[in-house]
Amino acid sequence: MKNKYLTKYLCITLISGTVLSSPAAVMAGNEGVETVVDFGDGSGQGETAPTPTEAPATPAPTVAPVPTEAPVTPAPTEAPQPTVAPEPTGTPEPGPTVTPQPSPTITPGPTVTPQPSVTVTPQPTVTPEADQQAVKALIAEIDRLSGEKLTLKHEKKLKELRKIYDEFTEEEKKLVTNYDVLVKMEKRMETLKKQEDKDDNKTDFSDGSETGKTGTPVYYTSMVSNLHAGREFYLDSLKNNYQLTFSDDFASVMDQIEKEYKEKNGLTDTSDARENGLTASSDSLLVRNWQDILAVYVFEESQNGVKEFKMDSSSKNRLAEIFAEMNPIVRDEENPSHVSYGNYHINTYIKKNRIPQEQRGVLKKYVETDCKLLCAVVTDAKGFVRQSVGDDVSEERVNVITAAYSLVGEVGYFWGGKSTAIGKDANWGNAEKVDAAGSPSTGSTRAYGLDCSGFVTWSVINGYLNQGMQSSIGDGTSEQWLNANVVSEEDAQPGDLVFQNGPEAGSDNHVGIICGQTDAGDWIAVHCSSSKNGVTVGEAYGASFRYIRQPDFYPTEEERIQMLSAGASTANVSAPEKLEQNGTAEDFASGSASGSVPQGGNSDEIFVSDEDAEVIFEDMDEEEQPAVTGQSQGTGNAEVTDTLQSILDQNVSVSQKPSESEEFEDVEVIFED
Repeated sequence: MKNKYLTKYLCITLISGTVLSSPAAVMAGNEGVETVVDFGDGSGQGETAPTPTEAPATPAPTVAPVPTEAPVTPAPTEAPQPTVAPEPTGTPEPGPTVTPQPSPTITPGPTVTPQPSVTVTPQPTVTPEADQQAVKALIAEIDRLSGEKLTLKHEKKLKELRKIYDEFTEEEKKLVTNYDVLVKMEKRMETLKKQEDKDDNKTDFSDGSETGKTGTPVYYTSMVSNLHAGREFYLDSLKNNYQLTFSDDFASVMDQIEKEYKEKNGLTDTSDARENGLTASSDSLLVRNWQDILAVYVFEESQNGVKEFKMDSSSKNRLAEIFAEMNPIVRDEENPSHVSYGNYHINTYIKKNRIPQEQRGVLKKYVETDCKLLCAVVTDAKGFVRQSVGDDVSEERVNVITAAYSLVGEVGYFWGGKSTAIGKDANWGNAEKVDAAGSPSTGSTRAYGLDCSGFVTWSVINGYLNQGMQSSIGDGTSEQWLNANVVSEEDAQPGDLVFQNGPEAGSDNHVGIICGQTDAGDWIAVHCSSSKNGVTVGEAYGASFRYIRQPDFYPTEEERIQMLSAGASTANVSAPEKLEQNGTAEDFASGSASGSVPQGGNSDEIFVSDEDAEVIFEDMDEEEQPAVTGQSQGTGNAEVTDTLQSILDQNVSVSQKPSESEEFEDVEVIFED
């Protein structure tokens, strides 16, 4: 029996030894030994199992992978001997105390597996669907606003966009891909505001959301893009094509030169006896060669290496000298107490100074048709206007056109705007509500200005310096049509009116003033255009003008001749002994030249005429006379050059009318008989 029990005991001992020597027992005894973890992708990586104290920190689900090894612990089931175990024996107890070792306390090693850090990937969910939409909306608004011309009216919108952006989270801000565009627009807005601050009375009338203040018109700043044909347009054309710039007061510089020359030589004219000094066709001392004086000045400067020509008070002295050389005082042989100016042109200067053929290009360039028009528009100086319209145009018409030019870039379009002020109206630029019916702008607040017929009325009043002319010209297009007469295209002159429609249109019409003519015979008009938001100059046909009407307040040709004759019979030399003897006046007075200057100061009988803006060079063979095809060597009789064409083309889609709501494009020009 002892052997039997001894044999059983030995078997149990052997089984226990086998269990204790199993891999599970080894793993239980070697805490901190490196174990192998499978991350589910088949790649085993060595990890160091944490100490049991760390185990409680790991979530229970992470234990799941290891229990696959645990089934090894039920090793006792492999031996059928447990069937003998019913016998009460305490020896088996040590075994169970070992087998519990595969408990979950061994599994903490897999707690390293969460390291593929899924906790980082949830970042895309930081911006909910609603916030993503907000980001997209901000990007779209920034793009939309950047496509517009930024003006002061956009300041409020920019502030709204900035507020939206600032309220975003840092992650949302990173998604605003065009943030730099927003910053650039904000910087541009700051620049616009600084410009506005230079004038204490700037106003934003653009959307009617702000209270208007009196001051500089809005079209100078926020609506400048609408003023396509403002004064800057013509200044740029002169600078780019002729390297010419004029100071704002250059017209007064010209007036001073004329005044001082008259005083020096003791001369007076019919206009000097008038309180307002307004010139008229009866004046004998009207300067008709200012464009030639300018050409000579530029030529001499260019000979000294000057490339750009600034016309301001600093050029006055030399201009005065050229003025005296080209306007010698010519005494009337039949009436020695009456004198006129020589009004020489560049052909005389070329002959006198023997300018070689290769150097004449500069002189001819600055008496081109387009240069004449640009100088007249930019300076609104009568001396330039006279040459741009031609010698046979009465001074009364010149005065009206000069007044019209003075408003280029100076007043905006305002539906129903009228004025009878002498000079600039103090109300222009003030915030006013458009109360005239029939316009998209009706009911809105804008900078006060003029409509097309209001512009014509103001130009006539200021051309005559007489508010009583309001009744003569009329206030609206209907009155202005009725107060003008039928005239053929051949008999029309600068100063006449042009209309888009006939009388059937009633007040639904557009009106302008003829201010010149191209060499091809096409009329040029100045008018106040709604589409340009101001006074513009361009080809009449392109502006859809169809009819020419002649106001009856201008002197007729017979009346103009009578006025010239009356002026020629008037003594205009206060002190004959003071006449400047410049070597030319005496020649004319003594009769050594071919004849005397006719009334009006025109020297056509002695020197080649500049009549009809044509320059003819004397003593030149026919083949020697240059062919004029453009700006480089043009004359007043040149074809329309690119510069002039760019001016004329700007009105191809012009205007809505003072009572107008539609444009008239591609309308055939039909001038009445």
